[in-house]
Formats: sequence, C-alpha cells, structure tokens
Amino acid sequence: MNNKAIISILCIALTAFMVFSYFLYRENNVLSAERDELRTRVEKYEKTDGNSFVVSRISKQMEDIAYQQMEISNKRREEALFQMTIADQMRSKAESEQRKAQEFAENAAEARNMAEQQRELAVVLQKKAEHARNVADTLGFIALGRSLASLSSTQFLAGNKETSALLAYASWKFTNEYRGNINIPEIFNALSQNSGNFSSEPLHQGGVSRIAPYADNMFISVSRYGEIVKWMNVNGEWMLMHLLGNSSYNFRDVCTDSDGIAYALSFDGLLLSVANDIVSSPVELPERVGWLRAISFGKNQLLLSSSKNIYFFDTVKRTITKTIPIEQTINAIGMRGEQCLIFGKGGKMWSVSKDGQKTVEELFVKGSVSAFSWLEKEQLGAMGMENGDICLVDRQNNIKGKLVGHRSKITDLCFKENFLFSSSYDRVVNMWNTDVLNSEPVALHHYANWVYCICNEENNSIFVGDESGMISKIIVSPYEMAEKIHNSLKRDLTREQWEYYVGKNIPQITLKN
Repeated sequence: MNNKAIISILCIALTAFMVFSYFLYRENNVLSAERDELRTRVEKYEKTDGNSFVVSRISKQMEDIAYQQMEISNKRREEALFQMTIADQMRSKAESEQRKAQEFAENAAEARNMAEQQRELAVVLQKKAEHARNVADTLGFIALGRSLASLSSTQFLAGNKETSALLAYASWKFTNEYRGNINIPEIFNALSQNSGNFSSEPLHQGGVSRIAPYADNMFISVSRYGEIVKWMNVNGEWMLMHLLGNSSYNFRDVCTDSDGIAYALSFDGLLLSVANDIVSSPVELPERVGWLRAISFGKNQLLLSSSKNIYFFDTVKRTITKTIPIEQTINAIGMRGEQCLIFGKGGKMWSVSKDGQKTVEELFVKGSVSAFSWLEKEQLGAMGMENGDICLVDRQNNIKGKLVGHRSKITDLCFKENFLFSSSYDRVVNMWNTDVLNSEPVALHHYANWVYCICNEENNSIFVGDESGMISKIIVSPYEMAEKIHNSLKRDLTREQWEYYVGKNIPQITLKN
C-alpha cells in the first residue's frame, strides 16, 4: 500500500468522524434547548404557584435530558477514542509501509550502485584487455620490423637491391608507427645500406686532425701534412678551397672563435690564424714540440695545450698571458660547460676556469682518459679510455654506465642530442644511444685507416676525418635515410612477396606513395 492510498483512507475516516460529530453536536444542542426551556418553566411555576408536582416532573425531565446529554458525550468520547485507535493503527501501518518503501528504495539504490560498480569494473577490464591486445600487437609489429630489417640486409648482400630497399622501408615504417627503437643495429644498418648514407672525399693528403665549423655555413679542417682546407657538402657534392699546403707544419687542432676567425695549432709550437680566407704569419709558442689542443675559451682568448702545460693566449695581442703547469703528461682535454678539463696520462684530472683557476678533481674511472665530451642539457659526460671503453659520468665524475664495443684507444667523442659518437684506433665509428642502459653500438662505418676526429655541427649528419686524408659524411638520422629510400622506390612489394616476407594475416599496405 503506497502513501497516497493511506492518506486517502485517513481523509475518509476523518470526514466520517466529523459528520458523526456534527449530528451528535446537533442532537446535543436540541437537548440543551429543551433543558433550558424546562428550567425556565420550572422557575416560572415556582414563582407563580409553587406547584411542586409540576416542578418535580420538569426536574425529572431535565434529569433525563442530562442523562441523554451524558450518553451523547460518552458516545462522542468513545467514537473519538475509536477514531484515534483507527488513526493510530493507520499511522502505524503508514509508517511501516513508509519504512518498507524506504528500505526498498535503499535496496534499489544499493543494487543500482552495485550495477554501476560492475559496469565500471567491466569497462576497466575491457580497457585492460584492449591495452594488453595493443601491447601484444605493438610488440608483434616491432619484432616484425626487426625481422624485415634482417631480411633486407640479407637481400642487399645477395644483390637484390630493389627488394632490400622495400624491406628496409617496411621495417622502418612498422617500427616507427608502433614507436619502436629505430636506432637498433638491424634497422639502422638496413636503412644505411639502402640509403647511401655514406659519402667521402680526399680533401687532404695527410691525416685529418680536426674539423671545425667556419664562416658561411662552411667547415675548416687541418691535416698532419700542413694543410688548411675550407669546404662544404651540399646534397652530396663537395665544394672546397685550399687555404694552405705546407708540409713543414704538423697541424693537430683547429678552432674558431666568436668572430669567425679560425686558429690552427701545429705540433711544433706554431699558431696560425685564418680570417676572410687569409692565413696569417705563424706565432711562435714557448715550447718547440708536443702541442695538442686549441680551444676558444672566452672573448679574445684561447686555451692552448702542450704535453706539459696549459697556456692562455690573447688573440688580440697575439701573446701568451698565463701559464699553468700540469703535474702529469697531458693525455686529453675537453670542455664541461664553462670549464676546461685536463686529463693526465697517469690517471689524474684537473679543471681550469676562464680566470685561470686550476682545481684538482677526483676521477673515479681507472686508466687513462684519451677523449672527453660533455652534454650540457643532460649533465652527462663521456670519457673515452685508452683500452677502448667509454664511461658515462655525471658532473661529479660519478660513473653512470659503461659502453663496451671498441677494441682500441678512443680518439674522439661527440654528443648529438642523446646519441654519442665515438672513433677509435680500431678504425670503427660507433653510435650509442645513451638513453638505453647497456646500449649496443651501431657501427656506422668500418674504415681502412685510423680515425682521428668527428664533427657533429651539421643537422642529421656527422663528418669524420681519418689518417688517409679522407673526410666522410655519414647521415645518422633514420628519418632522413628512410625518406631517401622512399623517394627511390619504383614499386611496391608484390602480393606474393608481402605474404612471404610480412605475412598473410597482415593487410598489405602501400609503401610507394
């Protein structure tokens, strides 16, 4: 029974009670009127004739009326009690029904909440299932990309260049779309083989000691045969200008300052400057042999290194302004932010500030450091060792990881974003992903001669100088290599090739578009 029905019943009962009370009220009023009339008559008879008999009868009638009024009053009270009892019962029943309705509503709300929780749980489970399926699909396509890269290399070695290019591009496409590592050796090598990412030119007769950026988007390089060459590479075409060729010099380093002037340092203590393609007369330095490095070190100042000392050189006055002796034979020099780091052959390390303050630093690596590079953004350094290992370190020289892959002394290191490039006397240039612990190196090229230097100043490429006088350009961007391959494609994989190499269950996609 709902609340509306209960209220209706209560209203009917109240109406009936009111009607019954009304009739009792009218009957009582009639009796009261008769009683008042009899009382008046009694008083009249008592005053006129004192007839006791008449008075007695009238009093008797008044007494009967009083009894009738009392009965009416009793009936009204009993009726009221009865109606109160009914009202209490109906109120109790209404309260009971209300409690039941409330309990039902609470049970319905609880059931609704449980249903909502079940629905939410079902949605979560569905999302987890979809995520698991997506992860499985992603891993499957990443594995497919690696497999296609290996097949591409096999086809390349077999002379099937067209098929190899198609497989290399498919490998890159699957791996890139599913956010796999496109720099793993299998994929990188497949892209490298099919894109022609390596080109070289014999710009020097002697070993190339250093390559540095020069004016007008060009580069300047020096050799151990006394050569200074200005050059650039545009779309694979080499354009060069020989600025100096004098075999009496043995250049070991070249750097440029903020004014675009280049400085070439010879092993035998001579420093030459190059401005507007004109080579100045040499400045004789204090020591006659053993000069190794020249670094731009602030405004109008160079830091020059021999095997024993560090010198500050004023480029305006063209003279030495400060000499800092080093307690061990200098084996390597590198920049870490605003500081120059010096590594001794005996395993010690010093830092030198631009004001000439030398500080001994604790070196936690064992052995002699032969090359150093610093990535300021990540506060990460790379120390190349005499034994071919590379140690990754933080600013306090704590070892963060070790890269093992070279078999001989590290000759040069340079960062390009989070990738490290290394050269060694084992005649290999490697690329390392420093974001991946225990990174496996990608061998960019195997040279026939020792490699001395690497330059990272061009987008998507590096330049490498070797002992033969050759300078090579290596494209290191998988995206650029993939674009070159894509532009060279003449067809798509046939249906039979797709099913054989990729699989029957994977819908065929267009590679050449």
